[in-house]
Amino acid sequence: MKPRIALSFVFILWMGSLLAAFFIVQKPDAMMVANGIASLIETIGLVFLFTLAGTSIGYLIFAQSSLQIESTPRLLISTGIGMGILGVLGFGFAVIGQARPIFLLILLIAAPLFALINRSLSSARNDFRQMILDLKDSAKSAPAWITWFALLAGMLTFFLALAPPVEAFDALFYHLVLPTWWLKDGGLRLVNMPHYWFPSLAEGMFLFPLAFGKDSVPQLIHFVFALLTMLMAWDWTRKLWNPKASWWTMAIFLSMPSLTWLAAWAYTDLALTFYSLAVLYALWKWKTTSDQRWLILCGVMIGFAMGIKYTSFILPVAVFVVIVWWNRKKILDAIKPIGMVGGIGILAASPWYLRNWIWTGNPFYPFIFGGPYWDAFRANWYAGAGTGIGWNVLGILSLPFVTTLGYRDANYFDGRFGPLFLILFPAVLWILWKSRNDESNRREALTTILLFSIISVLFWTYGVIQTDHLFQARLLWPGLIPLILPMSAGILELKKLDTRRLRISFIFSTLTALMIFVFLLDFGLQVISRNPLAVAAGIESRQSYSAREQPDYTAAVELVNQTANDAYIYLIDEPRSYGMNRRVQPDPINDNLPHDFYLYPTNNDLIAAWKKIGYTHILISEKAIEAAAASNTSDFISRFDNLKSLLVEVGQTGNGSYVLYIIPHQ
Repeated sequence: MKPRIALSFVFILWMGSLLAAFFIVQKPDAMMVANGIASLIETIGLVFLFTLAGTSIGYLIFAQSSLQIESTPRLLISTGIGMGILGVLGFGFAVIGQARPIFLLILLIAAPLFALINRSLSSARNDFRQMILDLKDSAKSAPAWITWFALLAGMLTFFLALAPPVEAFDALFYHLVLPTWWLKDGGLRLVNMPHYWFPSLAEGMFLFPLAFGKDSVPQLIHFVFALLTMLMAWDWTRKLWNPKASWWTMAIFLSMPSLTWLAAWAYTDLALTFYSLAVLYALWKWKTTSDQRWLILCGVMIGFAMGIKYTSFILPVAVFVVIVWWNRKKILDAIKPIGMVGGIGILAASPWYLRNWIWTGNPFYPFIFGGPYWDAFRANWYAGAGTGIGWNVLGILSLPFVTTLGYRDANYFDGRFGPLFLILFPAVLWILWKSRNDESNRREALTTILLFSIISVLFWTYGVIQTDHLFQARLLWPGLIPLILPMSAGILELKKLDTRRLRISFIFSTLTALMIFVFLLDFGLQVISRNPLAVAAGIESRQSYSAREQPDYTAAVELVNQTANDAYIYLIDEPRSYGMNRRVQPDPINDNLPHDFYLYPTNNDLIAAWKKIGYTHILISEKAIEAAAASNTSDFISRFDNLKSLLVEVGQTGNGSYVLYIIPHQ
């Protein structure tokens, strides 16, 4: 070896040794968060792969249908169809106990590969490029602030979705719990939890990332559905009116303070909203083209919607009403399209209702026919009959204002859909009045949207009259969001009110921009205070983030996870159980204790029943019990105090909000 080469090797060895020693001692932050950065890349990569697989499946199907459809709706609907099919497949893998990461990964990779081979993926890429070009072109005719605010809102929502799922109540309650249990149990089991048996299409989607231990990806999947919904409304408005009106749809979406929050959570509302909007679009296309294949697509989307929430039964009812309305002069002509849509919808929704029938004997468990773990007491408790606003005329008439203000909503973050829906309601009426002489395409679209929205609002209002449990404005979203289309057109009509001295359109645009700026500022400050990127990148631990944002629940999870591995823990007044790595029985409708008092006349009988079931520990949410004490009788409170004296306390959270008891053997 030549001396020069030898010296070079010695120098490299010397330099490498010193650099290694330096970085080992100094430990730069970049090296400390290497695992976090890698995990973040995996998270983003997994949601991209999942969405790509869904798009690929959708295009593979469309390639066989020869349905004439424009580029943007083809891209959006294909992605929605494919993701829905992945949800069904995820559930199927869970049922047979084969939801293994390797099988799920093969499926996610195989779909794009097949689409690439038969050139379907090239069509998707071309459609995506065309959609971006159309977005840029239509943005030129809209106020510039809408584009910038939309980009800012999307960025903030994306960042928040990267955080651990610690704030979304229903996600910790059942949206993430169900697929986690499927994976842990290697299949389905008869569970004493009504929400376990709710339609679970979205949970089937969430199963994919949860199998890989990525619980932020379900939030990003919901974010994808938010984008699909907004783009669907934008494109449909552009086709019915013009590009300027279409960008006002974006502004109205941005005026909904809850939209950005829900889009960043592992919820299902925006998936339901997208499928509902797609149903209306497909029904309208059938009416305007007479192509029966649109009815098939309409039925599939109805089935997917019915696979997300029981409340989606409004959708097939509305479709039935719309088809009958269109054929009111020849009612018999409505039978065939109704039968086609209904039959395909039932077939697409069947996995969830067949599952319930097989496991519980009731396809709509626990409603209508009851079933295991369900009785009259529990049904009455769940219904909350008599707790609504009642048939008070003034209360019913004031519902639009009360709901808009949001102070009575069951969930503060969930229900704020903003003031523009009420502000622009007169504009919607004006657009509907004008449409009577419009071209048939626009008139039929408005008929479809209006009838569905009216039926949705009426059903929701009836529910609120009966029980305060349904006073949740987000349940209205599938019915309200289609109204954004005529609202956007109505905004353009404001120009007709302009005069030389008073420009109503300018005032509206300015005030709307200021309002959305305030909403985005508030949301931005909330995101900054949470600093989700820190935990996503590994700078802050998940445990620290959870303890910071949800200290009580995080402490309760730690308390549960400190018990023996074979512990079986009964929760009282705590529906959430995500993150608890022991076998638990949640309190899904906060009736575990009242129901037990109803079933067992004495506390000794109750404890004996608990032991027979196999419970070893009881976790009590003291804060929830105290809050409920005002509505309980003194007999209930005294019996509860006596019950606690028969148990042995083994731990509690720092502020005493949760107390863990062990059931004594004797």
